[in-house]
Amino acid sequence: MPSNVPLSHYFAETWDTRDGLPHNSVNALAQTPDGYVWVGTWEGVARFNGRTFKLFTRGVLTGLPDSGIRSLNVDKATQQLYVAGSRGGISVVERERWQALKPAQTMVNFAVRSGDGALWLALEDGGLVRRTQQGDEQNLLPNVSAYQVFEQQEGRIWAATNNGLYYYEDGAMHSADSDNSAITGAIYSLAEDRDGALLVGTEQGVWRYVNNKFTLLHNALADDSVSSILVDFRGDIWLGTINQGVFRFSEYGLEKLDANVGLPSNRILSLLEDNEHSIWIGTNGGLFRLRQAPFTTVNTARGLSGDYVRSVLSHTDGALYIGTSNGLNRYTQGQVEQISSPLDAPISVLSLTSSQRGGVYVGTYTSGLMYFDGQRLTTVINRDTGLPSNEVRALHEQADGTLWIGTAGGLVRMKSAEEVTTLTDKQGLPGNFIMALAQDKQQRLWIGTGVGVAFYHQGQFTTLPLREHFDADYAFGFLVQDDALWMATDRGLLHYDYQSHRLRKLGREQGLPVDKLFAVVNDKYDHLWLSSNRGVIRISQAHVMASLDSEDAQLEFTLFDEGDGMLSSQANGGSQYPAVRHHDDSVWIATARGAAVVDPAKLVRMASVSLPVSIESIGFDDEQGFLPNLDKTSLTVPSEADRLSIAYAGLGFIMPERIEYQTKLKGFDDNWINRGNLTLTEYTNLPPGNYEFHVRARYPYSEWPASAASFHFTITPKFWQTLSFKVAMIVVLALALFTLYRLRFLHLKRSEAQLKLRVQAQTRSLAEQAKAFEHQATHDQLTGVANRRAFDKWLIAHFEQAKQQQQPLSLAIIDIDHFKNINDKYSHMVGDKVITEVANLIHHCAPQEAMFARWGGEEFTLLLPGFSVHEAQVCAERIRVLISGHDYSALADGVHITVSIGVADSQGAQDYDRMLAQADNALYQAKQSGRNQVVVYQKPMP
Repeated sequence: MPSNVPLSHYFAETWDTRDGLPHNSVNALAQTPDGYVWVGTWEGVARFNGRTFKLFTRGVLTGLPDSGIRSLNVDKATQQLYVAGSRGGISVVERERWQALKPAQTMVNFAVRSGDGALWLALEDGGLVRRTQQGDEQNLLPNVSAYQVFEQQEGRIWAATNNGLYYYEDGAMHSADSDNSAITGAIYSLAEDRDGALLVGTEQGVWRYVNNKFTLLHNALADDSVSSILVDFRGDIWLGTINQGVFRFSEYGLEKLDANVGLPSNRILSLLEDNEHSIWIGTNGGLFRLRQAPFTTVNTARGLSGDYVRSVLSHTDGALYIGTSNGLNRYTQGQVEQISSPLDAPISVLSLTSSQRGGVYVGTYTSGLMYFDGQRLTTVINRDTGLPSNEVRALHEQADGTLWIGTAGGLVRMKSAEEVTTLTDKQGLPGNFIMALAQDKQQRLWIGTGVGVAFYHQGQFTTLPLREHFDADYAFGFLVQDDALWMATDRGLLHYDYQSHRLRKLGREQGLPVDKLFAVVNDKYDHLWLSSNRGVIRISQAHVMASLDSEDAQLEFTLFDEGDGMLSSQANGGSQYPAVRHHDDSVWIATARGAAVVDPAKLVRMASVSLPVSIESIGFDDEQGFLPNLDKTSLTVPSEADRLSIAYAGLGFIMPERIEYQTKLKGFDDNWINRGNLTLTEYTNLPPGNYEFHVRARYPYSEWPASAASFHFTITPKFWQTLSFKVAMIVVLALALFTLYRLRFLHLKRSEAQLKLRVQAQTRSLAEQAKAFEHQATHDQLTGVANRRAFDKWLIAHFEQAKQQQQPLSLAIIDIDHFKNINDKYSHMVGDKVITEVANLIHHCAPQEAMFARWGGEEFTLLLPGFSVHEAQVCAERIRVLISGHDYSALADGVHITVSIGVADSQGAQDYDRMLAQADNALYQAKQSGRNQVVVYQKPMP
């Protein structure tokens, strides 16, 4: 179960008519056993799947006389939804089946079935009606307006009316004896707390009924009209009021949520707790939902001195220190303490590190290095007393007390106030702009700069070849492990193995969504957390290692952003520490709008939820989808339908955008197919037969559930697929052939001249067909460009010509990077579209005299007569840039295409085969060097 948090820590979301609600007054809320949330408004009831609303109004389908909905309640015994409202309309819903019941005389404020099977109807100006299962009715309170009926666990039934509180006993309603004016006045809502006590919402607060006595729940609510009461799974009491918003009574005391902090309106009409323990609030300004999102953010609204956070530090004393552009803060037990600045203005904090003396070293933007001893900040050293720059971005204290200070002007080693040494690029540093410091178990000090990474050991600097191998310059952060070092850089995540000294990269080319990573932090679940300008990435370290070891490994990760509770997806970097793992295993990230925190254990709990899946519609060809009665044995698909579309939804509301799906179609393919976040699956031209469709859903990184939503369907054969039609066609064809033969024979006998003309016409037709066949033999059917056979002829002819006339001839081989991943992730159809699109781009970009062909699979060749190798390289680079920058969103969401190109010329080749091998060798070098680049063949040095 999720741990309790203050009300301010919940993540809030709002929906109104702009998002699909039929009306902004949300009169009633309910969740049915299949997982849907139902929203009752004055313009109909909407069914919500986490992404879209489906509207139901008055009409034949629902049987409702009016669209105004006042009541939604699920019968615990039958799991059916009772929908009631204006003009006395009452209907029962089970899946897509609606059944209208006998309407009441006036508007139904509340309809609920009690444990004995009776239906209770609280009517506006119409009293309280009890309808038995046999259909007998009795108006027990004919002269009141009734608002709610509530049955306690012990079985007693209570009614809230405009004339006080009543209970049902011996076939009649009795007034609750009380001299309390709150109880004899208007009663709006009823509930039962975790101790079994009745809670009564009145015009004078909430009253608790125990041992025949009413006591006020909280004095602060004595003047508030309470319209709704909800007791959640913990026993916390949520109270909706007429004009004061929402209150929660819990271990945190009485907390308030109103329009000043985001509520659409202070008038609360309904409350609901869903299966995932989110709280839904119906107001007259829209639907509001509170949930424990993966992330929460500590910002100025919660006491932070500034929103722009550059550094976070988990201290040994249990506190978390947060450095902002407007001062230093200490965060303990949910409370923020701002640390006073000794200067005239607040300090801008860039870096933090713990001191062996128990305090915190604080690196600033303009004030040098400071020290916080737990009570006050003091200056340690600045530019006037020995620093090359007041801009201190990284700090590290060694076991012997030596303090390393990374500044914008070099690396400083401070053993004491009198022994300060500055090391710069003159002593071997790759650059003087220092952003990260860390020490491994071999006592090597790792330094991240603006132009690479080096380590300092035994008085010597050793620089790693990041730019040469990966085009990486900036190193923003380190994660030190026993056997390796992780580096967050401007070209992705780098891994350095201590033993083999091997450097490997995981970047955009391998599937990451961004280039720049600011921090890398691990958690107890073997996940790596990577901060970036586009959010925070969580990825399994095992998946990372698999991707580093194999290019074919599927990279799986989750990108968290504003939709997951972060106030800003822009994480900050270039300072120490941009992210940190706290002692409670939470992960903190410095962002542009506060310090964001995520509890990995919460995500594990979220992922353990088994999500229900609903098949929402089935459509044929271009017709609008419908939902048949799936309880039938089988759905029959008409034979004239060529395309079958199935829409479905995983009914999870914590992370609905991140729900992943798998589908399986028995009778066609018994394997589960990953659909990503797609909620629609289509099948085209399925052969006649019996099929069974299955779909299941999960949150990222959770296990796939064993159960799935499914239905059977049968595709009937088209008339020409039946056996009788095939037999008839054989007979007709035989007769036609015989008749044709007889007619042709007679015709030939009658007119030899006409025969000659026909022979001539046939000869011309055959010539045209031969020409067409020749074209097909030399051209690729998918792209329409020349194929390998044609290209081989070109290459042989032009190579000999180039040698004889001593003219340049160049060759480029072009390969689409990671093409297998495109087929695996999307489909072979998308892969074919990618090949065609790339071929079109190359064809239009290539010079007029060039000879372009599809070599095979995802490879293309470009023969450039008269082009030197340098000119060919320029041409190839232009093609690479065009393809890399092209927008492929029309093919599929998230598709990004790059190519690797190898170039060679005829000067160093004895024959055309050698020239082709050299170009292929250059292509191999381009792939090995990270892909998305052009490499010219270089003759090996002797």
